[in-house]
Amino acid sequence: MLNRAYGCLIGGAIGDAMGMPASFMTPSEIKNTYGKIIDFNKPKEAQVAHFSLEKGEITDDTEESLIIASVIIEAGYFKRSLFIDKMKNWAIKNKMLESDVIGPSTRRFLQGIIECKDIDEIGKLGDTNGGAMRVAPLGIFYHGNVKKAVEEAFVSAKPSHGSKPGAAATCAIAAAVSQSVEGNTSLKEVMEASIYGAKYGEEQGFDIPAPSVLDRIILAMNLVDKNQGKSLEDIANILYRHLGASMKSYESIPLSLGVFYAAKGDFEKALINTINLGDDADTNGSIVAALCGAFKGTYEINENWMNYIKNTNNIDLKSIARNLLIFHSEYR
Repeated sequence: MLNRAYGCLIGGAIGDAMGMPASFMTPSEIKNTYGKIIDFNKPKEAQVAHFSLEKGEITDDTEESLIIASVIIEAGYFKRSLFIDKMKNWAIKNKMLESDVIGPSTRRFLQGIIECKDIDEIGKLGDTNGGAMRVAPLGIFYHGNVKKAVEEAFVSAKPSHGSKPGAAATCAIAAAVSQSVEGNTSLKEVMEASIYGAKYGEEQGFDIPAPSVLDRIILAMNLVDKNQGKSLEDIANILYRHLGASMKSYESIPLSLGVFYAAKGDFEKALINTINLGDDADTNGSIVAALCGAFKGTYEINENWMNYIKNTNNIDLKSIARNLLIFHSEYR
């Protein structure tokens, strides 16, 4: 179980850092700039959002995920007030509101915290993937209890991504991670858990004009099933053409779950084929890699990649994973 929990966290960080140089680029721009991304790269000038980062460096995706992990470890559960305080301190310390890397929903959330506004009211319009990209530690903590993972995921999403699509995306990923980290599960059961989470999120989230994350996850599965004879690269491109790969929750999360499903949890294949689609490549890469790591553990993750992430970012993700599991035992 520790291996799967660690696989989830280190996988997410690898996907984030490897996808970072391709963020907000088209597939053809990626090809012209990098060829095909199959490893860590230093962002080139064509990469506007993350040009200042170094090869293998994580982004706000992993940083926000680690904030949630730290809240659970310090409080013994997801303590909303502590989460808000930590997000505020992180935003001020790193001058996040002066950067271009955070999404619009997270930006409104952080601005609301700093200006002491009603963040639940602000969060009602949050429809991007920031809630989903940071939620994996909750899925790890509540492994084997998909219902609780989904309920707490909604609590974590509400201040920033409280709309139907924002909440559905967050709950879907938390559910998939919870199911995966517990182990003794099938690919189908993981996808069913994500559907359960998306349904809960849509029932609880604030109604805005937007496509259904739930229906798009099902669409992604149907597209994969109908194209079983094709290569994973072809299937990923089919998913991209039908669903998109932007930061919108109803694009990012169905796409990531669809590639995870098509790749049958194969870490390297899922990650490479996701990040080369571009658009929100760091977040989509982080999500799909976290799912694969949670499903199969670190056994299929390139050891050189894991070492590069650890050495470049100086984060002991294995200890964090272990602590999440220890506090889960106490919670039970």
